[in-house]
Amino acid sequence: MHLAVVACGERLEETITMLRSAIIFSIKPLQFHIFAEDQLHESFKDILDDLPYEGKVNYTLYPITFPSEGAKEWKKLFKPCASQRLFLPLILKDVDSLLYVDTDILFLRPVDDIWSILRKFNSTQIAAMAPEHEEPRIGWYNRFARHPYYGVTGINSGVMLMNMTRIRRKYFKVCVLCLLQFVFIHLLIPILFQIHLGQYF
Repeated sequence: MHLAVVACGERLEETITMLRSAIIFSIKPLQFHIFAEDQLHESFKDILDDLPYEGKVNYTLYPITFPSEGAKEWKKLFKPCASQRLFLPLILKDVDSLLYVDTDILFLRPVDDIWSILRKFNSTQIAAMAPEHEEPRIGWYNRFARHPYYGVTGINSGVMLMNMTRIRRKYFKVCVLCLLQFVFIHLLIPILFQIHLGQYF
């Protein structure tokens, strides 16, 4: 099972807590793909190499990278380094399926449970996500968003189960990189999801 996370700034401890929760509850071995700023790499190595879960987990550290065209704009989108997740299918070329999680996630059940959803995908589904909020009266998107969003409360991209092979087969690279040409780039990603979400999810 492949799990990816992006850690920037002061997110080291939070990320380690998330990774430990994944290790503790999971049944099958885990492969972590950790995208982190260079100054965090040594700390990640020290902590992860010291964990007593030999054989249950492997990890690879990656630098934060963006397409050379428009790298500054990508770094500014969303929270620090959060747009890195958009390029996971392009960077992790040999990974068939992946669970992306934000650093503030805490697993209370095995990752295996989420991973099993991949077997339920039909031939056109490429990803699984949850609604942003269960209760519309206190949801963020439906109360504050000025851009289109999916469904009643929007979707939460903090936990994304992805069939990377299918994503790569689609026009993903062209689609993501062409967004840089637009002035209001921070508005286009939700619009892209709004237009295409029903076709693939």
